[in-house]
Amino acid sequence: MKRKTLLLEADIIQQIKSAFNLNQLEITELMTQAKRYDPKGTGFISKNEVDDIMRELKLLTNEKMIAKFKEELKTYEGKQLELKQICDLYCKLKNYQQQLEDEETITQEYIDAFVALGGQPDRSGYVQKQTIIDIIQKEFELKIDLESFLGDFQGDKLEFDDFCQLFENAGEDAKSFITSFSQAKRNNTDFTVRFKDFEKWEKTAM
Repeated sequence: MKRKTLLLEADIIQQIKSAFNLNQLEITELMTQAKRYDPKGTGFISKNEVDDIMRELKLLTNEKMIAKFKEELKTYEGKQLELKQICDLYCKLKNYQQQLEDEETITQEYIDAFVALGGQPDRSGYVQKQTIIDIIQKEFELKIDLESFLGDFQGDKLEFDDFCQLFENAGEDAKSFITSFSQAKRNNTDFTVRFKDFEKWEKTAM
């Protein structure tokens, strides 16, 4: 009986590996949680207990993740989920968590650059348009068409949202400008590096 159970478990693990992009540790954690909430091996776990599982797996750590969990849970019919559905839900939440972390990193880079050019850490204040132009031309030596870069922006000052949108629309070179400011701030260094030197550093770091 024990051998039969082990063979069945091995088959389930193989199915999970084939269907989902999960490493062995993640599969082990999911199997452990499944056994905890389904000790009789029925193959089904109630939606309320799936909530507990995702909390145990550190996926419901903030309001956005909880809202995403509730949204995704509604897409599964019935009051119970089988293991494959739990794995599917886990993958969706994990991907969303990574997306939030990436967005947070990008936002922080923009805040760092905004502050370095005259704005405030709470996103208030502004940056002078001429300051951006001077930095791009003198410090970075970026080959950017400034008229195209500035687009329809007519004012002399950019608030945080305008500042972000400006660089989002300007291409990868301009985004590297943002990343380098953030890197300099985190390293507590004065920003004097030129873009061509930053490119060398970036390639070396990669």
